[in-house]
Amino acid sequence: MLREKTTILLLLLFAFVLLNGCGKKEETGKNTVGDKKELTNAGDQKAPETQNKSNELGITEGLPKDYPSEVPQPKNAKCLGSLNTSEGTTVTFESNERPRDIMADFASNVEKSGYKKGEGEMMNDDGGMSLWNKDKKEVSIMLAWDKEKKISSIVVTYK
Repeated sequence: MLREKTTILLLLLFAFVLLNGCGKKEETGKNTVGDKKELTNAGDQKAPETQNKSNELGITEGLPKDYPSEVPQPKNAKCLGSLNTSEGTTVTFESNERPRDIMADFASNVEKSGYKKGEGEMMNDDGGMSLWNKDKKEVSIMLAWDKEKKISSIVVTYK
């Protein structure tokens, strides 16, 4: 089961990274990952809610309206979008922070909300993943460092 979830999450992470790296991007003056000063910590400001715009893969822009308040948003991250699957809601973020820093902050905050760390955490300087449980709820995070762009891609899944 964990292997299936890991495979699904890795495929989703790959799809989000692929979609963000391809195609023409418009300059909108909004927060960009390259401008570290404009990224905000989740505790400072909540990302704008989605307006139900989705692309051809069903990925909806922005933070889902039902994003649980007890699940922290990754440190200094920009929300890219979300996707509802049979495994839960998957939300993608980007950050200039390194994966270990993001993981440490996320773990601390999700555990403050009463979640307990599950088995199978994998983490190194280039990324990793971890899982937490609380009653019948589950939260996982996957991180990957892009050495060329110097950004972390983050996938948070909750159900």
